[in-house]
Amino acid sequence: MAESCSGDDSSSMSRSSSEEMMKPMSVETFSDASTYRTYKSHNPRRKWTVLAVSVVSFILFLTFASIYGSEEGDKKEENIEEPQLAQFAELRNLSTYQEPESSCGKRDEAANMTIWNDVVNKTSDLMDDMFTIAIQTYKRPAQLNKTIQHLVENKVPSLYEIVVVWNEVTVEPPSDFMSEHGVLVRYRKSEVNSLNQKFLPDPNYRTQGILLSDDDWNYNTTGDLEWVFQQWRRAGMHRLTGAFARCWTVNEVTETPMYSFKCKDQEGYSMILTGLAFTHISYLEYYHSEDDIMASVRKLVDETFNCEDIALNFVTRT
Repeated sequence: MAESCSGDDSSSMSRSSSEEMMKPMSVETFSDASTYRTYKSHNPRRKWTVLAVSVVSFILFLTFASIYGSEEGDKKEENIEEPQLAQFAELRNLSTYQEPESSCGKRDEAANMTIWNDVVNKTSDLMDDMFTIAIQTYKRPAQLNKTIQHLVENKVPSLYEIVVVWNEVTVEPPSDFMSEHGVLVRYRKSEVNSLNQKFLPDPNYRTQGILLSDDDWNYNTTGDLEWVFQQWRRAGMHRLTGAFARCWTVNEVTETPMYSFKCKDQEGYSMILTGLAFTHISYLEYYHSEDDIMASVRKLVDETFNCEDIALNFVTRT
């Protein structure tokens, strides 16, 4: 029995072992992705915070760029000035006496502002795009005729009239005539033989620009005369503009002032001789005004029969 029992037990154990061995093996699944670790945020709110900060920063950047660009655009628009058309200088503006001070002092230390403003207003309605030639002569009819023929030979677009200041008081001047180009040549007989007569503001003048001239000097009428007049209009209506420039210096011997055509080592010219010079009629009006200084100047010119060039340059600077 015992053997039988042991045999049965042995048989029973063998059968269990066989059944265990016959069970299917567990299958372990394998995935390629299992070798890579997926990112899992430790703090889910962090990405939203970063996103919010990025959005706010971008909005601030756009706002700053818009404001800064607008300011820069305004500055550029302010700095850009519209081109202005060139305009001729107006003598009327000089009545404010805003020119730079010179070594002689301020203009109002010598000039009478009331008289000056009156003469400027008086002459401001005259033509500024035409000019008159005032030629002073004395006992030189041949030279005078030669000069006049030269001036009327060619058409000068802006020449309005030629006035001959006839200082030979004992002789009647020739008759007035009209040139073939429509320029009136008019003779004005002086009451006295004086250099001041050339600066006399003729009541019949119709132009603001007056070319003061001696009877033996003239510009070329094929272009030079018109060109000088236009230059005077553009930049020199408030000063003398002409062909004969001079500088002043001190005489080393007498230690007195003198003027010379030698201007070496000087910054510029000091004066223009009135033998051939454009001036504004307002200066002629002021020269012959009731101003006490002008009365003294005219008296000096008559007494010395000289210095009229210096005198008119003085007027334009006072």
